[in-house]
Amino acid sequence: MATAREIRRRMNSIRNIGQITRAMELIAVTRLRRAQQRVLASRPYADKMRDVLAEVVARVSPPSGETTYPTEDEARPLHALLERRATVSRVGVIVLTTDRGLCGALNANVIRAALQYTYERQNQERSVDLVVVGRKGLLALRRQPVTMIAEFTQLGDYPDISKVTPIARLVMDAFTNGQLDEVVLAYPRFVSTMRQDPTLVPLLPIHPPARPEGEKVAETEYIYEPSAPAVLAALLPRFVEMQVYQAVLELAASEFSARMVAMRNASDNAKELLSDLRLGYNKARQTNITREIIDVASGAAAGKR
Repeated sequence: MATAREIRRRMNSIRNIGQITRAMELIAVTRLRRAQQRVLASRPYADKMRDVLAEVVARVSPPSGETTYPTEDEARPLHALLERRATVSRVGVIVLTTDRGLCGALNANVIRAALQYTYERQNQERSVDLVVVGRKGLLALRRQPVTMIAEFTQLGDYPDISKVTPIARLVMDAFTNGQLDEVVLAYPRFVSTMRQDPTLVPLLPIHPPARPEGEKVAETEYIYEPSAPAVLAALLPRFVEMQVYQAVLELAASEFSARMVAMRNASDNAKELLSDLRLGYNKARQTNITREIIDVASGAAAGKR
């Protein structure tokens, strides 16, 4: 049985840990508020960008509604980022994780989903290349039998689009050069403070949002300067960058949510453990007092003899 001094030292250590986890919880709460505002504010912009892309594609697409123009030899795509390869042999996966830990199972869930997708494609005899964003994902995937072609870290708590653009440019160049036939984005989608879902979405080739069945192109005529194909060519890279940026914002909000919950649970566990140790400390202290009283009473009885 531990002595009262040992229990007291352990109580002091746990009390200090509880103060640290409580402070980290408060920091995560304040940062979560801003990150949540950023991700919620960016979603309408991303949705509107999809609507604009669907409108432009509908204006420049052939009558069949496809994203290619049939020619005598082969189908000519409207844009290189819309080209769907007949044979998919190389797949790229962008894995978004955090730079810091102490956020529960957030990173583990995203890495597990990305690895599961990777192994499924490898079983289909396709090679998979990973672009890892975040220090935690980099450390975890280095121990796995996977191929990493690029890594990005230190994006910051509130990254701007200038830090995300190199990630999008890397995969777009690899796709247009034929090094990759498909690109998938793996990230935690922020649903609520208590829920962050690991999500995999196709990034390249771009799939223009489909219009509801029976809906026609708006009768309003838009004038595109210099032309609709030129606007489409400028819009598609921005669309890819926006998708990656939106995923990074989802990651930031998910990180602070998961860290807040994890630190709150740690603080509660520290309080429970401290209560149990305090009970054990009182028992040990009472045992020492009882032993001392017995020794004094025994000494007094022996003196009377």
